[in-house]
Amino acid sequence: MSNTLFRQWRMLREIPRYPRRISTADLKKRLDAAEVETSLRTIQRDLVKLSEFLPIRADETKPQGWSWDADAVQLDLPMLEPQAALVFHFADLYLQPLLPASTLAHLSPWFRTACGTLDSQGNGLSAWRKKVRVLPSGPPMQPPVIDGEVQSVVTQALLLNKRVAVTYRPRGTQEDRQYEASPLGLVVRDQVIYLVCTLREYQDVKQLVLSRMHSAKLLETPANELKGFDLDQYISQGEFGMPLESGRTIKLVADFDRPSARWFIERPLDANQVVEDVDEKTVRLTATVLDTQEIRHWLLGFGAGVEVITPVSLRSEISEIVKALQQKYGAQ
Repeated sequence: MSNTLFRQWRMLREIPRYPRRISTADLKKRLDAAEVETSLRTIQRDLVKLSEFLPIRADETKPQGWSWDADAVQLDLPMLEPQAALVFHFADLYLQPLLPASTLAHLSPWFRTACGTLDSQGNGLSAWRKKVRVLPSGPPMQPPVIDGEVQSVVTQALLLNKRVAVTYRPRGTQEDRQYEASPLGLVVRDQVIYLVCTLREYQDVKQLVLSRMHSAKLLETPANELKGFDLDQYISQGEFGMPLESGRTIKLVADFDRPSARWFIERPLDANQVVEDVDEKTVRLTATVLDTQEIRHWLLGFGAGVEVITPVSLRSEISEIVKALQQKYGAQ
């Protein structure tokens, strides 16, 4: 590989996709770090020449910044293999119901490249695109709208371990509030992105929904370190399932009709759950689960197809809910 070709290849790899940008001075710093010897003038000349053939553009700011076009086809060396393209296409199908459009937009060049690669194959791989679908559980719902700039700033704050100032509207209020957050992690659930964080100098962990953020500014202040915090442990305590008491578990015993049983036979609630036959129409589930509002919503979703046996307190709670429903619907 000639020095010119290698230099230009490295340059193209360092140029971000619009709206991000990089100046020629920063390009030179990155090439210097990669031990690619060149001058600022050579970089400027290369960029101008490359822009005649490739979708890279300079903006009008000072210092001038360079970007790939937002919709430029992803340039991969070597070319994307057909099997890898198939994996990208499956990822596209699977992520559509899980991630907001603003997140998927960043991956769209790879998805388009994958589709083009599959369409060019004559060995049957392209037909798979018409034969595989991924469906969300429950009724299809529209994803929340997230400001792309807000998401970018929050992600950058998490990566750089910096604080972020956000304008946020809490649930149930009509007024925005100003928060200074120290990011601990991002959690995506049912197309909703949550920022797990602490606020100001406090140590208690909060969840802020990105779609409720109207603005975000990266701060130079280091994020407040929460010693011993583990995102997986935080999630396992049921914090996203509306816990009644953090980390508390219950031993659930419930009888289900057979059609309903497929939901926990195909996807077990607990690695050690036990499913036993009660009679020809009924099976009994025994499982250890987190004591959350979510497990109550799940059980109630089966309607008359389930009867909670224990805990007795949970059985009584659901019984009261059923009585309230009878009153609300004017049971005859």
